[in-house]
Amino acid sequence: MLIITAAVLVVVNWEKIIAPFRDAALNTGEGGFPISLPGSASYVLDSLGTNFYLLTDTYIYTYNADGAQIAGIQHGFQNPSVTSGEKRALVFDKNGKGFKVYSRSAEVFSKTLDDTIVFAKMGKNDHSAVITTASRYSNYLCVFNDEGKQVFRYASPTEKIMQVCFSDNENFVYISVVGEKDGELESAVLCFDITKEQNAVWREYIGNALTYSLEYCSDGIYGITEQGMFLLDASSGKMTAQSSFSQSVSGICKTDGTRVVFFRDTAFNGDTAAAYDSRLASVNTRSFDSVSSFDISKGILYVLSKNKLYAYSDMLKSERVYELDDDYSRVKIIGGYAYFLGYNSVQRIAL
Repeated sequence: MLIITAAVLVVVNWEKIIAPFRDAALNTGEGGFPISLPGSASYVLDSLGTNFYLLTDTYIYTYNADGAQIAGIQHGFQNPSVTSGEKRALVFDKNGKGFKVYSRSAEVFSKTLDDTIVFAKMGKNDHSAVITTASRYSNYLCVFNDEGKQVFRYASPTEKIMQVCFSDNENFVYISVVGEKDGELESAVLCFDITKEQNAVWREYIGNALTYSLEYCSDGIYGITEQGMFLLDASSGKMTAQSSFSQSVSGICKTDGTRVVFFRDTAFNGDTAAAYDSRLASVNTRSFDSVSSFDISKGILYVLSKNKLYAYSDMLKSERVYELDDDYSRVKIIGGYAYFLGYNSVQRIAL
């Protein structure tokens, strides 16, 4: 009886058991850079752990760090959009109802929902959040685990969900919402424990501005609005720091060693990057005539401007310039390398 039970468990969980071994045994080919781009109307280049992927209008391609293709899988969506974590990438049909989750080598699961997908957010590991329209509510938030099972759902009849992020262990989900009170916008952040069926753990008012980004960090929940930035204690929701903006936000960096926000500078028709300390006080700025793309890694801000990559360390005080072999539109830092998306190729340089 025990042997039969064990055999059934192995069969049921076979895909989950074999997935790590399948990835480890991949035949990825020779690799090398530059990589010629497949034909597509548009491309997205981003990281998947130490690997990277390309999303095209018909396929998602995954590569290892040396440029060897791991997989090329047709997603089948008309308006594909993507969000990714360390282990998984979620591709969804924007303004459609379907989404698919991929590892670096295969499709993990797919879903077709009852309502139209507005946006999605992949957790650091394998949980995913999908926000949809709703007939009786402002919108729905559905959280799925690594097997595609829905483990949490939230909806509000009066407030729209603007941003979502997970805790590192993915037991908690944080949601920024916007509603109306006395004719004025009112924004808040809510925390839910998705392992329990309960009301919000906490709710914190953050002002009357729309939220542009929400991020779980080691020092709390970090958010950017159209009017400023804030930091909330992850356990209690208490506001621990905040700062206001005097210019329009044009770009937001993830937190990795420092915090940087880009602003549109109308005085010289360019962009200004500002670095902030742990108390969200601006400590230094840099101005740019042209910014094609940017990324941040281990406290160093990388700014791509056509055929040059600028690296700023020590809170934007120190500068280093890398001369590139061509003009590029996107940069992504993975490990000790910078990966570039060009007109017809992907290139890599060591940093």
